[in-house]
Parts: sequence; C-alpha cells; structure tokens
Amino acid sequence: MRVGAIDIGTNSVRLLIAEHNSGGLNKLVSQLRTPRLGEGIHQSGYLKEEAILRTIEALREYREILNDYNAEVIAVATSAVRDAKNQDIFLERVKDETGIDIKVIKGTEEAKLSYLGVISAIEDLKDQVLVIDIGGGSTEFIFGKSKEISEFNSINLGAVRLTESYNENVEDMRKEAKRMLADLLKDSNVEQLIGVGGTVTTLVSIREELESYDYNSIHGADLSKRDIIKILDDLSLLSLKERREVIGLEAKRADIILAGIVILLEIMEASGQVTVKVSDDSILEGIVYGAINRK
Repeated sequence: MRVGAIDIGTNSVRLLIAEHNSGGLNKLVSQLRTPRLGEGIHQSGYLKEEAILRTIEALREYREILNDYNAEVIAVATSAVRDAKNQDIFLERVKDETGIDIKVIKGTEEAKLSYLGVISAIEDLKDQVLVIDIGGGSTEFIFGKSKEISEFNSINLGAVRLTESYNENVEDMRKEAKRMLADLLKDSNVEQLIGVGGTVTTLVSIREELESYDYNSIHGADLSKRDIIKILDDLSLLSLKERREVIGLEAKRADIILAGIVILLEIMEASGQVTVKVSDDSILEGIVYGAINRK
C-alpha cells in the first residue's frame, strides 16, 4: 500500500509518499514548502488571499508528484485552517483547483497522529515522555506513558503567532511564553522531552552547519539547553538579512526562528529538561501508519 500524506500547517505544507515493508516505512518522496498559510490569521481571523494562492500552488505541485506515484492521498489541515473563519472557502478552492480533499483535524487527532509517528521511529523511549510540536500558530503537548498517550494539550503559542505579536523582541516573547506555559507544565512528570517540527530540526541543522537537509544527521539527535541558548544568542545579534545567510537555517524560516527557540527554551525550563531529542518523524508518518493499520 502506497500512501501520500500531506500536512497543511500554519507555516509549512509537507508531503510524504511512503509504503510499508518488513523494515518499517520505505519513504519514496519527502517535500516541504513554506507558503505560510496562517499569516496574520490570529489578528484578522481569516486566511489571506495571497497565502491561499501560495498554498494552492504548493498543493498543485504535490498533486503532480502524487499522480506519478499512484498513491492514496490523505491530506490534513491543522491550526491555521482550524481557526479560519473562511475555512470552507479555502477547502472548496483547494478541491476545485487541485482535486485534493482536505480533512481539518482537531488538536486531539493531530496529537495522536504525531505521537504514532514518533513512537514508531524513536527506539529508546522512556516511561514518561513529553512530545512537543512547536508549530506556526500553536504548540502541541503530548504526554505519553508506556507508548500510550496519557494527556494532550494544545495552546495558541506558535512561532508565527509570537513573532507577529512581538516582532523580534526576545524578552517580550519569553515573558509571554513563560506566562502561557506556567500552569500547563507546573506539575508535569517528564523523564524525556522529544521535539518535532521545523524549530528543532532547524536547530540541529544550524549546529551541524548542514548545507542541505540530512535526515540521518537530524533524526534522533540530542540538543542540549546550552546548544540552544548559544544559537539563540548568536542569531539575536544578526539582522534578518544576515540570518537568511546562516548555514542550516532555511531563509523562509529566518524571521520566525527566534520565537520558535524562545518557546522551546521556556518549555525546557518549565519541564525541568536540559536536553531535547529531535524526531524528524511525526504527523506525516503517523498518517501513513494510521492508513496502513486501517487496512
């Protein structure tokens, strides 16, 4: 069975085409575009026309790839589309212009899919695990025990949302993140912190000075709090133009990376963790495994 999974988030739209074999998933295609669909949504409540057009263009490209691989298409949309007052118009336009049906999933389903993708790819799981997914519009917190989800929370704290609220004022972003996280993680019992999403994978890319994305260098890597603070300090001294030239940092993520790092550091502080393990497998892999399991 060959599955084409699409994840439409606030900042990025990702594609994974994979099939299952005895060794797990055979990944045939992995693509990422950053049309920033959720640009400005927390201020207006609506998806902008330019952002919709950028996203539809990305999905047109994916549609052509999917046709070449004859894959079953499963597309999901998360935070930005969930929040959008013009959600129905967006879904209808995508269907009309690309033929792709999008399912808008709740935070709980997003968490289950992400966790399924993580536990299928990380071997050395502790008993008490917290998986975090720092997105553009929200951050998901998935507490796991013995490979089962014990608790899930999602808050409107994301890299795009925080940047649009506080520009590049790191101190103000830190105060807001600390405020939103205070009660959520106050009594948490975490033995292992696992991060998924663009913020954590980008941090590994920067630390390792990767000229191009390398799954094997990123997946399973450990980031220490010291590493992360150093990268934040270094990036904070640079202009946006200079950050776009940093090796390992995708130019389109340069304007929101400070906010993403601030959120990560405040999560580590609140949960008492000095290391985060990075998983490059999350919701896309979870979608594929979920489809396979249903068969």
